[in-house]
Amino acid sequence: MRIATALTLPGLMLSSPYSDQVKHLLENSKYNFYERMVISFCPCLGEDVQATLPLCLPVTTKDAGKKEVFAFSPADNKKWRHYDWDQVTTIAWKEDKELLCHAHKKGVKIVVHSDFEHFDDICIEGARRKWIMKAYKKIVTNYADGLNFDIEKPSFGKQSHCYALLLQELRAVLQTKEFTKHAQISVDVPWSPHGIDDRYYEWNALADAADFLFVMSYDMRSQIYYQCIAGANSPLALVKKGLEEYLVGYNIAPEKLVLGLPWYAYNYTCQKYSSALDICQLKHIGFVGAPCSDAAGRQVDYGDIKARAAANPALYTSHWDGLSDTPYYTYSALENPDEKGQIWFEDARSLSRKYALVRELGLRGGGMWHADTLAYGKDAESENIWNSFKAMN
Repeated sequence: MRIATALTLPGLMLSSPYSDQVKHLLENSKYNFYERMVISFCPCLGEDVQATLPLCLPVTTKDAGKKEVFAFSPADNKKWRHYDWDQVTTIAWKEDKELLCHAHKKGVKIVVHSDFEHFDDICIEGARRKWIMKAYKKIVTNYADGLNFDIEKPSFGKQSHCYALLLQELRAVLQTKEFTKHAQISVDVPWSPHGIDDRYYEWNALADAADFLFVMSYDMRSQIYYQCIAGANSPLALVKKGLEEYLVGYNIAPEKLVLGLPWYAYNYTCQKYSSALDICQLKHIGFVGAPCSDAAGRQVDYGDIKARAAANPALYTSHWDGLSDTPYYTYSALENPDEKGQIWFEDARSLSRKYALVRELGLRGGGMWHADTLAYGKDAESENIWNSFKAMN
C-alpha cells in the first residue's frame, strides 16, 4: 500500500494518479462533488484501487459485543504502532495519514479534535453555521469518522444552552452529507456534572446530541478546598460517585458514557513533608475559586516516572493508597536528598479496579488520556496497562 502525501484542497482542481479509477468507483455513490474530490486524493490508495479506496471512507463495521476503547493520541510520534489494535475502537485527535490507513484497515475509527475557538461567540447563529461547515470539511479532508469535542470553558445559562444547540445543529448538518451521515460525535465532560471548574453544561442535551460522553475521571484535584496535600489523580470511590451522578442524578443512559482514566502521573514537590504520616504538603496554587489545586504539581508520562524510579531505586519508595486504590512514590531529590516529593500515578492494578466500573455500571466502554505516555517496547508494563481494559468485560 502506498502512503501518499495528504493534500489541502485549494480552489483549483488537481488530478490524482487514480482519479479516473476513483471516479468510476464512486460514479453511482451519493457522495457530493466536494467529497468525491477529497476521496480522489485518498492517501491510502494503492495499485488495487478497489481494495484500498475503502480505507479513506468511514468505518462501518462494528463488533456488537465489543466495549468502546477510546484512545487519545496527541503526541507527534509513531507510538501508535504499539497500541493494542485488538482492543482499541476509536483513536482521537492525531491526523497522521499513515495511522489513518492502518486504523481503517483494522476497522478502528479516527476522530478529529474539535473545539469552538471563540467560545464567547457561540450564541451567534452565523458563527455556529460557519464553524459547522469548517468542522464538516475537517472530517472529510482527514477521511475521519467523526469528531471529539473538548470544550472545557467555564459556562452556564444561555452560553451552555448554545453549546448544546451547536451539537444539535452540527448533527443535523452532518446527517445531510453522505460522508458524515453516520459520523461519531463524542463530548469530553468533567468527572462530575456538578460544576467542576465552573462548567455548568446542559448534560442531558449534550448526551442526546452526541454518540457518547467521554467522562474525564482525572485531574480530580483541580479544585481542593481542604488539606493542600498531594493525592490521587483519580480516586476509585470518587470516580464511581461522579459516574453515578450522571447516571442517577441526570438519568443519562449508561451506554452514553465512556470512562476516561489517566495514563499519566502528577509529580509534586513537597513544601513540607511528614515522614511519620507520609504526607506531602503543597504550595497553595488556586484554581477557579479553590485555594489549592493539582497545579502545584506537573504532569509526567507514565513511562518517564517508571524509568526514573528504576534508574534511582534508592531514592524512590513505592506505596499503595488503599483509600483511593492508587499507587504513588515518595522520593528524595537527586540533587538534595532532604527535598521530598511524591508522584501519584495509575498502574495496571489500579486501572483494572477502576475500569471494572464499566462492567459494574453497564457503561459503553473506557478510554484514557493518553495512549502515548507509555514506554512501548522498553518493559512489559505497557502491555499490562492495555490489558487493564479487560476488566470492563
